[in-house]
Amino acid sequence: GANWQFEKNKGVFFRASEGFKMPYFDDFRDNYGAYTSGEDLIQQVTQYELGYKMASQSFSLYATGFFNEVEGDTFVARPGAPAEVLTNEAYGVELDVAYYADNGFSVTVNATVQETEITASPTNQGNEAQRQPGWQVRLTPSYDFMLGDVESTVYATIFAVDDRFGDNGNTVVLEGYEQIDLGWNVFLSEDLELQLNVQNLTDEEGLTEGDPRNPSSPNGRYILPRNATFSVSYRF
Repeated sequence: GANWQFEKNKGVFFRASEGFKMPYFDDFRDNYGAYTSGEDLIQQVTQYELGYKMASQSFSLYATGFFNEVEGDTFVARPGAPAEVLTNEAYGVELDVAYYADNGFSVTVNATVQETEITASPTNQGNEAQRQPGWQVRLTPSYDFMLGDVESTVYATIFAVDDRFGDNGNTVVLEGYEQIDLGWNVFLSEDLELQLNVQNLTDEEGLTEGDPRNPSSPNGRYILPRNATFSVSYRF
């Protein structure tokens, strides 16, 4: 890695890494046939990052371009079935932006835009990697204010994610969705905090992933419907 701070509050960086992921118990269990046929079940991971960072009293920006490759990734539709040995690649840009106003208002934006591809596979070469969206973005505004002598914060989080494929064959599309959360924190003292959080305010329906073992199955992991949580925290 290398970092160059060319001004007091600005810099650029570069990182390169290469490593290996060793197999664990489930890898041997699910891919035993591939292992006995000579597949070592070791994944080789290569990653490159090039970025820019800038920070001031009221504004900060981090932008990172990335490329990564995973060789030897395996997918088994069900235990005992033949293993699909893959090479996955992805490249894109990550953005983290924050703005802080003098009146207590602040907003942060986190976004990722990427392209993915299965570059080596017996049957799915050239397809997109499963469950990987082309983009996702999170916007979080907040406002700090006083209620008499009590410090308080209200905030919201708006999250949006693009369509994704639910399987390596790219036969099932998981539709994108948006989710809005609201929250209110009240700091009654340095030690006592009250927090109210409402998740999925609009009661949006969305799947985070489907069933890769049976792409046509109606199974899937869904985001929670509208719900509220109230908590009390005390620091000793």
